[in-house]
Amino acid sequence: MATVVVQAVASLDGFIARPDDMPGPIFDWYEAGDVDLKFNPDHVFHVSQQSADYLDISDVRCQLIGRHLFDFTDGWSGLTMAGDRVFVVTHRDADEWRQRYPDAPYTFCTDGIEDAVRRATEHAGDGTVLVCAGDVGGQVVAAGLADELAIELAPVFLGRGKRFLGASTDEIVLDDPRIVIQGDRVLHLRYALRG
Repeated sequence: MATVVVQAVASLDGFIARPDDMPGPIFDWYEAGDVDLKFNPDHVFHVSQQSADYLDISDVRCQLIGRHLFDFTDGWSGLTMAGDRVFVVTHRDADEWRQRYPDAPYTFCTDGIEDAVRRATEHAGDGTVLVCAGDVGGQVVAAGLADELAIELAPVFLGRGKRFLGASTDEIVLDDPRIVIQGDRVLHLRYALRG
């Protein structure tokens, strides 16, 4: 059975991006070390050894993102950031994008969050589905479909911006993190969600 993990880099005040969607200094840790971390040929970062060891994504089979992130990144030019497929929760057509990247391993899910998670977990098998935090991540958590939260906590206060779980969740109380790893300019935290 697949593990569904909602993940993002966050500021100390709980934001994953500024109001204009730019991450600003919360991404500084991606260039704070001397170990190459490659997600795909276009995205190579330089992190600490501790972060590189923690961010082993070999068990990630696919990623689940929202249409907003898809549009903002232009679907990473048809590449994946983790796993071998990206599932996009959307209500709008993406035919023009598919014409530019006909071989891109992207699946557009138009039947809601439950259907998107079902399709992603079927694809993942016993692996991990990595859900990008934000509105879609919040919907997955609110629907009770997430197993864990992974927060890469940056020593930054953004003051305002896009919230880690969007606006879709009520108060959530977590147990102590099951993983705590100190990297350079980041603290990696992993929480199991209560059943």
